[in-house]
Amino acid sequence: MTVCKNCDTAFDGKFCSNCGQNAHVHRITVGHMAHELSHAITHADKGFLLLVKELLYRPGFVAKEYLEGRRKKYFNPFSFLVIMSALSAFITYKSGYLQQAGDGHRGPSNMYYQEAMQLSINYGKLIGLVVIVPLYALISWLFFWKPRYNYAEHFVLQSYSIGMYYVVSVLIFIPAFLLMPGTFQINNMVLHLIYAIYMGVTYHQFFKKNLFVCILKALVMTVVFIAAFWYLLVGYIWLKHLIIDH
Repeated sequence: MTVCKNCDTAFDGKFCSNCGQNAHVHRITVGHMAHELSHAITHADKGFLLLVKELLYRPGFVAKEYLEGRRKKYFNPFSFLVIMSALSAFITYKSGYLQQAGDGHRGPSNMYYQEAMQLSINYGKLIGLVVIVPLYALISWLFFWKPRYNYAEHFVLQSYSIGMYYVVSVLIFIPAFLLMPGTFQINNMVLHLIYAIYMGVTYHQFFKKNLFVCILKALVMTVVFIAAFWYLLVGYIWLKHLIIDH
């Protein structure tokens, strides 16, 4: 009999019958950490790269399978989102990509917008987790109310999709911006357009609805999201000034 070091349960075999921890727990070393990192990224059954590949071709099916219970097969959607939002926020900030967004909006009439833009630059990762995904999930939930999936299930769907948005942004659009300075506006427009089409395909696979209708809805949702996102940030800045000034 082996006593589990995690929950103190006595068991026979390679894994704890109570919590599932491996019976063989060895000391953490640099080599062990390197192995675990490599395993998490490349593991054939559940790796990070496998998830990215699957989300590239069949995003709606991945989210649907995860929600239907096939969760051992895929990298956790929330872990995927956190990793990619952190990486994207870091690279976006260091590359100067977001700073370009406010260049054409200087002046007193856009003071609140400028502060909102700076807020998004300084707290990109946090905003991605507490504003972007919850807001997109809400819009998705409102636009696709049949068949009825709950808000949390839409959150899972958007976690995978927005995680892929960050992947594409980091691998393609930020490098393109760095190679062609001064192209932020067109770069950003193309990125949003491609993401809207990608989301249309995702909804088509997930809900099994007409592809054209799903792409059209995704385009409208993108416009609604952009407007709602900036209204929320600017509204927060306005409210902050109102409270401070009084």
